[in-house]
Amino acid sequence: MSTSTSDALTAADLERLAQAESPDLVDAIRALLSAPDVAPDAETKPLPKDAFGFDKLLYALTRAQARYDSAGRREASTEAWQRFLAQKDVPRPERLALADLLVALYEKNTDSARAALMALASTADLRFGLWGGLKRIYKLAEARLDAEMFGVLAWRFDVARRHSSRHEVSGGTLTYLRRRAWRFLRHLGAAVPEVYPQFAVEVLRHYELNTEWYGVWVANHIWAHGSNQYGATTFHFGSVPKDLVKHRAFPDAWKRSPDALMRLLDTCRSDEAARFAIQGLRKDFPEVLRKVTPAWLNRIARRPLESAHDFMVETLQGSPEFHQGKLRELGLHDAVLALLASPSDKARAYAIEYARAHAQDLDSERLAELAEGVATDVRAFAAAMLEKRNPRELGLPLLGRLLGIQATAAFAARSLEQSFDRAELPGSFLRDMYLGASAQLDWAKRFVASKYAATELPASFWKELLEDPRLAKRPYPVEGIALKALGQYPAAAIGPEWMLDKAAHPRIGQIVTGWLSRADSLPGLDVEKVKGAVFSAKHRAVALMLLGNRKLFSARQLTVPWLLALARRADPTLHGFAHRYLLENVAPADFSDTGDAAAGLERLFELALGAKQPVPVRAFAQAYLRCHHPVIGPEQPESKSYELKPRAPRKAYTPEKLWPALFDARDDVRRFALAITRAELRAWGWHTRVYELAEAEAKEVRNLAYDALLRAGEDGADARHVLHVEELDPVKVFSLTESTKRSTREVAVELIRRHYARLGGAERLAWLMQSADREVGLFAVRLLWEKHRPTHLPEDWKPSNAKQAPAVGGGERFPDVEALRDFLRRMLFGLPPGRAKEAREGEVRKRLSASEAKRRVIELVRDLGLEDESFARVVAPVLGEFTGSLAKGEWQSCLASLVQLRTAHPDARLGGL
Repeated sequence: MSTSTSDALTAADLERLAQAESPDLVDAIRALLSAPDVAPDAETKPLPKDAFGFDKLLYALTRAQARYDSAGRREASTEAWQRFLAQKDVPRPERLALADLLVALYEKNTDSARAALMALASTADLRFGLWGGLKRIYKLAEARLDAEMFGVLAWRFDVARRHSSRHEVSGGTLTYLRRRAWRFLRHLGAAVPEVYPQFAVEVLRHYELNTEWYGVWVANHIWAHGSNQYGATTFHFGSVPKDLVKHRAFPDAWKRSPDALMRLLDTCRSDEAARFAIQGLRKDFPEVLRKVTPAWLNRIARRPLESAHDFMVETLQGSPEFHQGKLRELGLHDAVLALLASPSDKARAYAIEYARAHAQDLDSERLAELAEGVATDVRAFAAAMLEKRNPRELGLPLLGRLLGIQATAAFAARSLEQSFDRAELPGSFLRDMYLGASAQLDWAKRFVASKYAATELPASFWKELLEDPRLAKRPYPVEGIALKALGQYPAAAIGPEWMLDKAAHPRIGQIVTGWLSRADSLPGLDVEKVKGAVFSAKHRAVALMLLGNRKLFSARQLTVPWLLALARRADPTLHGFAHRYLLENVAPADFSDTGDAAAGLERLFELALGAKQPVPVRAFAQAYLRCHHPVIGPEQPESKSYELKPRAPRKAYTPEKLWPALFDARDDVRRFALAITRAELRAWGWHTRVYELAEAEAKEVRNLAYDALLRAGEDGADARHVLHVEELDPVKVFSLTESTKRSTREVAVELIRRHYARLGGAERLAWLMQSADREVGLFAVRLLWEKHRPTHLPEDWKPSNAKQAPAVGGGERFPDVEALRDFLRRMLFGLPPGRAKEAREGEVRKRLSASEAKRRVIELVRDLGLEDESFARVVAPVLGEFTGSLAKGEWQSCLASLVQLRTAHPDARLGGL
């Protein structure tokens, strides 16, 4: 059945081809038989739910053939076919229409129609459709006594039974048909003996050389029926008998005429059939064999049949008319020489004898073919004939061919080495030998090694050998030989451009790349071509390797603009190469069009910091400026890896370029600026502006400020950016306590704690108490108490829960408790409107009212009093005085604080209420 594709064959197509007697008919039928069994409208018209489709039919037939009883097999098969054919709504495979088509061809009975049927009967797969047609034609051939058609079909049924599993037709059916074929022959031999040989010969002539005779039925009956060595389905002898006429069926029928046997001998395909014909002719018609014509013998010589060739030799040897001296005149010269390729030992021996005496002019090419043959005697004869000939007359191509033939290899090698000068053996011939058989390759290696010095052959010879298309099929070991030889030549002799191209070769690329990497010069290699190869994925690695070799190409040849363009590439391999090359090989002056170093450095800073520069370019420029900085350059990992020496003056790294970069939104720009700033901050004289950095959004920038401030006065601190203690600005430090950055406020508090003697004072602490950050305000109150407590308190006094006494110094103590209370009164009563609360990003700063500011200070004083009883005794009277304030918020805060203090210290005598 045809496929669903629009170009699939249909039965109608085959019908048109048959009517036209097209030579393509047989191939079209075979194509239809091999096509999948898919209905043309299977997608648009699916089968009914319970349909018994063709695939189910085939499965049912297979199941039926698996049954043990013949009646059951027959019944199940018949039932399956009846069920399938009874369905009207299930499409039938297109190939089932072949049966009627084949019968129509048979009825047509033209030469082309019969030739098509013979071809299909001989070779087509026995599948349903074709099979139905062949079976019907077979029955018609029997009825019409059509010997030719009967013979091909009977033979096909006979040999197909042995391999019935390969066909859709069951083994039982094939067994029946081949038994029927012999039964027909048997009845024919009994009823019409004069016709029997003709039909038997038509069957026998189709059996082939590779026939498995122990599985054959019809042929064995024809020549061994009288032996009675057969059962119901097979013969009992293991091989074909030597005497094929002793037990032949209907022997008298064969004695009527030699014509059938002569036709069999003239057309058979198997040696056994030829032997049957020869034995029958010798027994019944010996006079016919004595009268054979040269033309008939000529035909027999061309058949690849041992028995036929033996018979021919016997005929030639047994008749004076066929004396060897007369064979050329009779037109049998070429026929006898054809026996040199015979499967018969006897025939080959006769042919060799004849050739030695009468065919000394045998063509050399023909002798070479014989020397390559299977038979030892013929190979020896051909080799001996060739060795008698002049090597120069044989010629180089033939001698090269003889090198690959075992029987003539020694002669050919000797002839090439002794009869020809090395200059007479062209490179094309040597290449053919290198790419030939093992013997040819071995000779070529020995010849080149003995006749040529290491690099005496032109490099082009080895290059052409490596490029020969034949090498792709069998590269080992020739490829290795050629590479080893070519590797001894200088790069200039090999050809730089050739090597660049071959460096991407999947097999030899690695070796060629090694040659390129070791080259000190590659004359003629265009730098622009190499630069272009960088953008080819398969050539990139080699191109970058070559461009990076300063012996081959200078930085001037690569050009800085091209390298910078490469650095802009997203591909990490490309911008990585440009990055390294520029670092290692390009001076600052090269970045300027005028060759000025200062202008080149300006260009580098533009690349490192520019707003529109891509990340890879910035990364390179930043690394270059870091590595070539006189101070930090030697510390950079790239400098250590590439052994770089700083080339930029320190004055090129100005704060005007780098200070704004510290506040840049790009991480890489900030990191670069920080690296330079750490080394240049004091040298610039901008160390006093470090407070600005504490307000930066980037944590790493603030950390630079923190480090510069917190490490002030430390031994071992980096003097390049760390401030001295005397350089700490009290106003700016206290201003940092108002920062919106918590970490900055904490750093400011820590600075005040560490350096209170320089930065502190009671009035400043009073201002600090107004901070919106409760922790800062509480710190200020605590510091006021620690640094300015009354002088009557002992030196070893410590607040409650403290492990040690606070450090004293830096601030003047109040002479007594009353003086401290007066300070607190002034601070509270004279407190101006509060400082603005720190605004978060996107918020507006709002000024605090005086009452709110006082409330916060009251709460801070209260909190310290809750922790320290001594301080509570000092502040309680002051808070008590504020309970009389007219401001509701103030007296309420004071009253609540006093209550909390008394609750926290019930045993203390706290005034104020």
